[in-house]
Amino acid sequence: MFPTREPQPSPLDDPSITFAELGKQSVNAARIRKDVERLPAPRNRLHAATAMDEADRILVESFSAAGWMAGLSGFDIRNVRGVLDYAEGRYPAGAKPIMYPRLMGANILALKPGIESNDVVVVGAHHDTIRDSPGADDNTASVAALLELARLLGPCSFRDTILLAVFDMEELSMFGSREVVRLLAPQQRVRSAIIFETMAYGSNLPGTQKVPNALAYFYPEQAEKIRKREFRGDWTAVIYNNSALDIATTFGSALTHVAGPDAAILFRDLSDLPVIGGLLRLMPGIRHLSRSDHLSFWKAGIPAILITDTADFRNPNYHQPTDTPDTLDYERVAAIVQATAITVARLAGHRPAQSG
Repeated sequence: MFPTREPQPSPLDDPSITFAELGKQSVNAARIRKDVERLPAPRNRLHAATAMDEADRILVESFSAAGWMAGLSGFDIRNVRGVLDYAEGRYPAGAKPIMYPRLMGANILALKPGIESNDVVVVGAHHDTIRDSPGADDNTASVAALLELARLLGPCSFRDTILLAVFDMEELSMFGSREVVRLLAPQQRVRSAIIFETMAYGSNLPGTQKVPNALAYFYPEQAEKIRKREFRGDWTAVIYNNSALDIATTFGSALTHVAGPDAAILFRDLSDLPVIGGLLRLMPGIRHLSRSDHLSFWKAGIPAILITDTADFRNPNYHQPTDTPDTLDYERVAAIVQATAITVARLAGHRPAQSG
């Protein structure tokens, strides 16, 4: 009844060429870990503004050092109603909707202009954490992955413009990514977006991966694959809407090339199905597919995928004080960076350096 069969990633056309051109050997898991450890946390504008300011400084300097045009892009939101914030107590008991007369935030944007086109390929991740959590998985490792991607792509040239975006205030209501979409949509055509979210935790122990009942029902092929692996949390989820099918299969192909045939499982968001999609969107299990900044791009009609370890369906440290750098799998993050570099090279039109 539903088109939920997992699309099979097609073989890459000679990925070894892309690896050589993009400098596969320069992806460094130890350096990614160092970046996670040096970013101050917890950090957010409301409860840890000093740490947020220091993280902003580190990130802008790091993107600039990698050869990107980088800086802060502030935004100001008035009379915000019903924002779910962890203002009291611990997650989740302390979460409640709050009225804020004014919210002032800032995204970090790093730009590599295209040599032939102003079309934009976005790779993004949020860097705010909730009040009581260091947020190593949610979402500092994803930000560190953006830094490593910046170093990898920095010396390269591309047909299209590439924007690396570090979003503010995802934990409130995705305000940062909404602002990026608002800024980009009238000026330039965003071809695609790849969003990193809570993607660095893994376990090869049986029973470490949970699957919501609704997802098991609507995605029987994917659920069976997880069952055969004895519910091990050792794979990466790629969530996409129908317009982003090519992006999802390209990334899936790249990740399986880097990390092995079982490294990725793809899930299409069902809420974009004609007629019935609106009803499916109301189901709790289906809503889990749109819990991050990729939703801002989907709402604007922009093809986007989410790369995730499935967050609280795998990681027992989600939104907890125990979400610390020592709990993460940095080789997993390095593989995602490599796969993203290959995907961006194809989406943005990598232009090899001319010899001589």
